[in-house]
Amino acid sequence: MKILTLFPPVAFAVFAMSAPAIAATLTGQQFMDLHAGKCVSYTGPSIGTQCYAADGTTQYDDTTYGTDTGTWEVRGNEVCERFVNDPGLDCGLITSMGGGTYSDGSYTWTIN
Repeated sequence: MKILTLFPPVAFAVFAMSAPAIAATLTGQQFMDLHAGKCVSYTGPSIGTQCYAADGTTQYDDTTYGTDTGTWEVRGNEVCERFVNDPGLDCGLITSMGGGTYSDGSYTWTIN
């Protein structure tokens, strides 16, 4: 998952049956608490899974882009990622869409 490209080179609408969900930007600490040591399944321009190891490494397996490894870190409230096959640093804010769904504006994911 590449931030702003958050899943390889991570947004679908979530429809609630009851009260509508209110989108909220995650803090950097919230992202770490929710994602570190976990994997996510994402959709958007491509589909796949990405894992965020607590040691700051990450890897993805994507139906379009294949597999890659890299690093992730939090800078303030932005999540930044850098991958071996795409070495530029990509940073961006993450939004909680409600119902356990998150988005970077391009991709949407749930934590496995």
